Amino acid sequence: MKKQISTGGETRLRSRLEACTPVLMLLPAALGVLCIQVYPSLRSILMSFFDISLLKKEQPFIGLGNYAKLLGDPVVWRVMINTLLFAALSLVIGGCFAMLIAVELNKNFPGKGLFRTIFLVPWVTPPLVTSMIWKILVSESFSPINTVLMKWGVIDHPLNFLGRTETIGGIFSIPMLVMIIINVWSIFPFMMVMFLAGLQTIPPELYEAAEMDGARKSQQFFYVTLPSLIPVISTSILLQGIWQFNSFNISYMVTKGGPLHLTEVMAVRVYSEAFVNFRYGLAAATSVIMLLLVLIPSVFYLRANLKTAD
Repeated sequence: MKKQISTGGETRLRSRLEACTPVLMLLPAALGVLCIQVYPSLRSILMSFFDISLLKKEQPFIGLGNYAKLLGDPVVWRVMINTLLFAALSLVIGGCFAMLIAVELNKNFPGKGLFRTIFLVPWVTPPLVTSMIWKILVSESFSPINTVLMKWGVIDHPLNFLGRTETIGGIFSIPMLVMIIINVWSIFPFMMVMFLAGLQTIPPELYEAAEMDGARKSQQFFYVTLPSLIPVISTSILLQGIWQFNSFNISYMVTKGGPLHLTEVMAVRVYSEAFVNFRYGLAAATSVIMLLLVLIPSVFYLRANLKTAD
C-alpha cells in the first residue's frame, strides 16, 4: 500500500516537473528580454514626457512638449525623411542585387562554393572596418575612384563625394547616395543567403512543368521563383527594414550625419541629443517616434500572416 502511494506521488511530481520544465527553460531568456528590452523601452517612453537634461537639476513634467518641439523642428523632419529614404532605397537596391546573386549562385558551375564565400565577406566585415575602407574609397584626396575617373577623362579634378551639399528636390544628395551604396554592400549578403536557401526548397518539377508549357527563363522567374519565395522575401524585407531604419553605424562612422544633416538618420539624432547635447527627454521622444514608425509595417506584416494562417 505504501509503495502504491509513493509511486503515485512520484508520478504526480514527475508530471508537474515536466509541465513546468518549458517555463523554467524560458524563464532566463524572458528575464533577459524584460531587463534589456522591455524595461528600457518603457523607461524611454516615460522619460519622453519630462524635460530631462544633464545641465539642469529640475526634471519637470511637460507632457507632449518634447514631441511638439521635435515635430516643429525642420531638421527633425529632414532626419526622418533621410531615415525613410535610406532604409527604403537600401532595401530595394539591396534586395534586387541579392536576388540576382542568389539566382546565379543557385546554378551549378565550377567554383560555386568559392563565390558563395566571397559574397559573404561584406556581411562578416565589422562596421568600423567597412566605414574606414569606404571613407578612403570616396575621399577627395586618396580616392582610387577619383583616380580612375580622371584617367578616363570623366572628371578633371577630384570630387568630394561626402562633402557635396547640392540636393535633388531638397532631399536626395550625393553623400546620401554614397551612404546607400555602402549600406547595400553591407546588407545584401544576408538577403542573398535567405533567398538562396529559399531557392533550394523550390521543387525542380515546377520548372520542368513550366518549361514543358513553353515558359521562358524570365517567365519561370516571375511565375515560379518569385511566388515560391514570397514568404522568404517578406520576412527578409521586414527584418532588414527594421534593422536599416534603426541603422546607426554607417551614418555616424562615415559622415557623423553631415554635411548639413544630409546623411543624418534618426538613430544618430538620438545619440546626438543624448550624448552630445545631453537632452535626454528629447532623445527619448525621438526614440519613441522611431518605435512608432517601425511598428507600422510590423503590424501590417503580422495581420497579413494571421489572415493567411486563418
